[in-house]
Amino acid sequence: MKIKNFQSKQNVTHRFVIPAIVFTLICVVFVVVLAVIQIKGAKNPDDRRDVTVRTVTVPGLRGEIYDRNGKLLVGNATTYDLVFEYGAMPDTRREINASLLSILEGLSKTGNGDKLSDDLFILDGYYPDYQYVSAMSDKDSNEYYHYLRVMKANELDPKKTSLDDLVDYYVSRYKLSEELYSSSEISALIRIYYEMERVGFGAYQSYTIAKDISMSAVNYVEEARIEGATVASGTERVYAYPGIASHILGRVGKITAENAEYYSELGYPMDAMVGTEGCEKLFEEYLRGSDGIMVIEYDKQGNIINKYYKTEPVGGNDVYLTIDIDIQIAAENALAESVKSISGATGGAVSVLDPKDNAVLALASYPTYDLTRFDDAEYVKTLINNGHSPFLNRAINGVYAPGSTYKLGVALAALEEGVIDADTTFVCNGVYHAHGNPTCTHVDGVTDVTKAIRNSCNIFFYNLLDTAFPNIDSVTKYTTRLGLGVPTGIELDESIGTVAGPSFKAENAFWYKRDDLSASIGQSDHGYTPLQLSVYTSSLVNGGTRYSAHLLDSVHKFYTGDTVFSKETEILDSITIDPDIYKIIENAMGEVVSENPEVYDAFKALDVKVGGKTGTSQVDRKNDYAVFTGVAPLESPEIVASCIIEQGIYGYNAAYPVGKIFEAYFNK
Repeated sequence: MKIKNFQSKQNVTHRFVIPAIVFTLICVVFVVVLAVIQIKGAKNPDDRRDVTVRTVTVPGLRGEIYDRNGKLLVGNATTYDLVFEYGAMPDTRREINASLLSILEGLSKTGNGDKLSDDLFILDGYYPDYQYVSAMSDKDSNEYYHYLRVMKANELDPKKTSLDDLVDYYVSRYKLSEELYSSSEISALIRIYYEMERVGFGAYQSYTIAKDISMSAVNYVEEARIEGATVASGTERVYAYPGIASHILGRVGKITAENAEYYSELGYPMDAMVGTEGCEKLFEEYLRGSDGIMVIEYDKQGNIINKYYKTEPVGGNDVYLTIDIDIQIAAENALAESVKSISGATGGAVSVLDPKDNAVLALASYPTYDLTRFDDAEYVKTLINNGHSPFLNRAINGVYAPGSTYKLGVALAALEEGVIDADTTFVCNGVYHAHGNPTCTHVDGVTDVTKAIRNSCNIFFYNLLDTAFPNIDSVTKYTTRLGLGVPTGIELDESIGTVAGPSFKAENAFWYKRDDLSASIGQSDHGYTPLQLSVYTSSLVNGGTRYSAHLLDSVHKFYTGDTVFSKETEILDSITIDPDIYKIIENAMGEVVSENPEVYDAFKALDVKVGGKTGTSQVDRKNDYAVFTGVAPLESPEIVASCIIEQGIYGYNAAYPVGKIFEAYFNK
């Protein structure tokens, strides 16, 4: 039994040992093979001959723009761009040309042929019959600037390279044989290759062939699997209120020749979109996001096999303006309605302030334009050919004589200087019998300062400048400190205007006493912007304190909302106005509205008392310009607005838009 048991155990052992040995050998072989693979990998971990790696700059999302109440004014929408990637394109020039032509065919078939990014191409016509675009004759144009950069990159001398030489260079360099390609195909390829060179296409810079393509084009490219072609998502600016606040908000666009060096030093790529006008340009440093770096890996067929961020892009900051979009809409609509309703009127402007700190509630200029339509060449052409300057922001760059609104400053100076008091009177018979016999619009009889402001009596103010003051400088030392003819502080570029007086006139001609008389009623060389007029009125009702006008309220971080910047109230100047003297002017401003039926009609819907001053500005060979500046409530002003209508004829016509603005404000 013992021997039998031993033999039985031995048989069992053999039964398991043999498979165990075989299994062990297999494992050893597997481990050896794996080790060899790992050792090879360790020797050259980056040896990925079938993978191409490149990095691209991914711009951070641009910050958005809001009004003072948090209503979105300018935001972002997702777009799709057709991009040609250096690392994914074919190996031979003939294959590259074929890919590019396939891309163009796809764009054409899907109705996206007009989306090509070639707006700085320098040639007109088709191969071989070319001529330079007209912009090339302007040595300061963007086209000419980029042309010189391309020539330098290709080591071509612009002075020695003719148009034909340039075309031949592209045909030769990119192998565009007439035996292989039609005239239209050669033309299209030259256009693309020039633009590629202009933006520096290469291993570190892709080329955006078309922007904002439709989903049909996206699907076409993805289904066709065209080598080198990829679709990149991006953003475009979206205006929440098309056609409103256009002069304020501004646009984004490509970097121009004029500022290319500036943006290059800041690290912007040459095809970057930057603010070119208005708040988009003004607050570029806040709105622009921080660029990220994306790594893209391609297989040997040019397909993208992996994408990841080396550095994440960071969105720009959100900018909050002082603008109240509801008041802005009311201002623009009322201004347009007024101009259109007055025969011969050609344009106008409105400025609206919060007098406690001169935050700008609205700036309206007419005629205006719609920022959402700037892709329409015909629309832009009509704006350019419009004889009434729609691109001019009249609210801050239109310079006008203030007319009788200036009489508020003259009255203030006379009362503060003590040359008159509330009871001082002059007799108005309709004509001032001296210095050329200037006239008044009507006969007022015995007139004190309140009546003179209410009825806008010229004779009263002629008397002041003829008998009480040596010249108009005695008045302008007050009105300039209140805001006329000096910077308002607004962040946008503005006109400063001119202050009438001997010092200004000396540069042009002699100053006579009749010039003083003309200046006393807001004529002569006086020239101020509608915004300056509102600042002047605001300073007056603030007791002589002039605040800096401003559009920027605050800046906040994208997503988190943390405050980056908050505008503080800034005092630019201050004079002391005697409260009793101000009360005289305040009462007169109230009577301008309450005692003149045409003016009162503009404000009759309001439950608060309004004060203001009308004016008519005389312009050579044109109808008078209508002017009005007003405040409400009169006793404790919360809002100041001024309006000028070119060839508006009567001052009360300019009161109508102000009335609608006040209604919008108090109805809120």
